[in-house]
Amino acid sequence: MMVICMGFPLLSAKSMIRGVPIDEEFIEAANRVLKNAVELIRVLIGAHQSAIAIIVQEDWSSIRKFFSLSEKYAAWAKYDTPATGYGTHGWLLRHNQPVRMTQAELEAHPEWKGFGGEASKHPPMRGWLAAPIVGQDGMNWGLLQLSDKYEGEFTEEDEQHFISFAKLVSETLEALWNVRNLRKNAPGR
Repeated sequence: MMVICMGFPLLSAKSMIRGVPIDEEFIEAANRVLKNAVELIRVLIGAHQSAIAIIVQEDWSSIRKFFSLSEKYAAWAKYDTPATGYGTHGWLLRHNQPVRMTQAELEAHPEWKGFGGEASKHPPMRGWLAAPIVGQDGMNWGLLQLSDKYEGEFTEEDEQHFISFAKLVSETLEALWNVRNLRKNAPGR
């Protein structure tokens, strides 16, 4: 089992959440949550691949992505091409609802692009369980996804647990953001 971070520049002049610039304190705390969440959900549901991505204001150039792979996918441990919002990833953020698909359903989906120019390098998928990470105010933080269940296809029960987990991740990120803002706005700072 391995957890890999594809760290792209989350911090830039335009990287803001709700009009407030992102800072290193939030990034460090969020990274800990994301790293643990991606491994935990993969093990809890029983899948060979999981990924979690934070996409600030739908700006794919500011993506922060972690993924966890079982030993089955060890050959892809160094795969580090960032998602671009093309195909099913972009569709999921626009659709803003969880999805559970078999591989056949995924490949039949009109937004499926087969990884485009990365098809020969990207880890193969076998089914897809994905959910947006949505805040209480409807702000989309990013997405959480699983592929290649250990045995069989993803079930409705898997989906319900997965959705609950995505909500927990969202609530945790919200809490981190709120604590960060309280500290920044505290008297004497």
